[in-house]
Amino acid sequence: MEATRDQLDAGTEDLVLRARQRDADAFAGLIRRYERVALSVAFSVLGNADAAGDVVQDAFLRAWERLGDLKEPARFATWLCGIARNLAIDVHRRGRHVKLSIDAAGSTAASLVEDRWPTDPADELDRREQQAMVATALQSLDEVTRPAVILRYYDGLSSKEIGEVLGMSPAAVDMRLSRARQQLKTLLAPMEQALKS
Repeated sequence: MEATRDQLDAGTEDLVLRARQRDADAFAGLIRRYERVALSVAFSVLGNADAAGDVVQDAFLRAWERLGDLKEPARFATWLCGIARNLAIDVHRRGRHVKLSIDAAGSTAASLVEDRWPTDPADELDRREQQAMVATALQSLDEVTRPAVILRYYDGLSSKEIGEVLGMSPAAVDMRLSRARQQLKTLLAPMEQALKS
């Protein structure tokens, strides 16, 4: 049976309370539960998987050090993603990141394009070009819309969950996602035409 959101929030609250007592196993449980979402948030800002991984490690370290500052333990995910996003923005502003690369985009772009690709070198080149186009299109989205798109289509979060992570209403998330779909459709039209021919 699948756990409900309330059960997950209660489980998170329990893990946070135990982690506040310096229970490393409880904090490891929080890492397992929220690492992927935090990575998506950091990746959406930096566009580089390695840099996002570094930021998330820093975010979890800060969360461990400042766990006592979290007023509502059930809101750990929102708090952690805020830390990760702020750290990623700082790294981005200082210029200590690498632009979205074909390889880094592959993990996200592949899930947005298609999973099955032949091993023919020409087909591999086409695949990489398509990944680069998707990566460039994602980078064209603003700093709030990009994480919403990645959290929805890469991590499968609901509008409510995305809103909690990004600090916005579900309706605002839906509006941004709708605009992003239109923008991405326009930017990726050449790729769609190439796939049809």
